Amino acid sequence: MALLSNELEFTRPQMLTLSAGLLQLAFGWFDVFGLDPNYHIIQLGIGALGVACAWRHDLARMYGVLLLLAFGMLAFSLNDVTTESFLEVRTALIGLVITLAKPGKAGRT
Repeated sequence: MALLSNELEFTRPQMLTLSAGLLQLAFGWFDVFGLDPNYHIIQLGIGALGVACAWRHDLARMYGVLLLLAFGMLAFSLNDVTTESFLEVRTALIGLVITLAKPGKAGRT
C-alpha cells in the first residue's frame, strides 16, 4: 500500500492544487458552462499543470501564485461581465486560497 507510506503525505496547498487541477480538467473536458472552445484548451492546460505541480509543496505554492497573478490580471482588465470573466475571478480566488493555505502540522516545506 503505497498510500500509507510517509513519502506521499500531501500538505494542504498540495491537496488544494490537485483538487483545483482535477476540477479544471473536468471543466475543460466537459462543456459545463457553454464556453468558447479556446477557453476549454486553457482550462485543460491549467488543469494538467495543477496536477503536475501538486506533487511538491513549493510547486503547489507557485501554481497558486501563477493562478492568482495571471487570472487576476485578466479579471481586472475586463470591461464586461461574462461567464468567462466569472471563471477568471473564480480561478484567481482559487490561486489566492492555494497561496495562503497553511501546510498543516505534518507539512514540510
